[in-house]
Amino acid sequence: MEPLEIILQSAVGIGTIALAYFSWRSIQSSDRQLKFIKKQTDLFLSQQQPDIQVKYSYFEANKLILTLHNSGKGTAKDIAVACIFDIVKPISWSKGWLGRYHVRIPSISELGTRKYEIKTDDGQHLVLNMKLNDKSILSPSVGVIFPMNDEHSNFLSEGLTKTFQCEPFFSLKVKKNRFCLSPDYDQKIIPYDKLRSLLIENNIDEISVLFNLYSKDKLQNVKNHGNVANFVIKLSSDETLENAYNRGQRGSYPLDKDEIKTTVGWLDFDTYLHGKYLDPEEKV
Repeated sequence: MEPLEIILQSAVGIGTIALAYFSWRSIQSSDRQLKFIKKQTDLFLSQQQPDIQVKYSYFEANKLILTLHNSGKGTAKDIAVACIFDIVKPISWSKGWLGRYHVRIPSISELGTRKYEIKTDDGQHLVLNMKLNDKSILSPSVGVIFPMNDEHSNFLSEGLTKTFQCEPFFSLKVKKNRFCLSPDYDQKIIPYDKLRSLLIENNIDEISVLFNLYSKDKLQNVKNHGNVANFVIKLSSDETLENAYNRGQRGSYPLDKDEIKTTVGWLDFDTYLHGKYLDPEEKV
């Protein structure tokens, strides 16, 4: 090989390496710039986000009353209350044949209905709701409701304090036919009085309820403003949410979270998050 050809090939190789090096440095520099811009953007957005504090919260019958103050730098839009319930009693745990422990939670079932129209002799139409033999299995889900203030609005500007109210509704998932298109469940949203009747029919004694407050900022980012209320409902005696709330029994599972963790060895995520609340008399 001629010396000139060797020199040219070496120069091309060195140039290729140099180009790759400077490209890599450029990518790293761009990556650092993007991270810096993201931090600046996050800082700017954090300064524009709403920050809602719950000044007062209480129940009137089955209506939730909230006095909210926005101390943030942005308007809180689409204010929402997430309503969650979990079965407290009866829950039991037992040891299986392989030596593993199982937590047993009662299922919620509901007979389906079908509407029939009957034409009477005088020409009137009667609608009959006939119960079907097949039962639907329901499971607790999370429902969201939107409290309104006296001006029939659902937002809170920065620096303002206003009172909102709403009636909590509770969500249950109903399993569809397995050949249906996704999602494979229907959503059933019902008020407390219908939930109470349904659970009593299923021999469920107690439930714990949890209400969390959310809102959206100008860019539709969702912000969690924390817990509004959590308490246990004795279905046989608590005819309204107000009765249960005023009784003051904080939400907890009949099996202590630490006991389940030690004995069973695992926890579902909801139990890990909300498995035991401090009683009002307990010191934090």
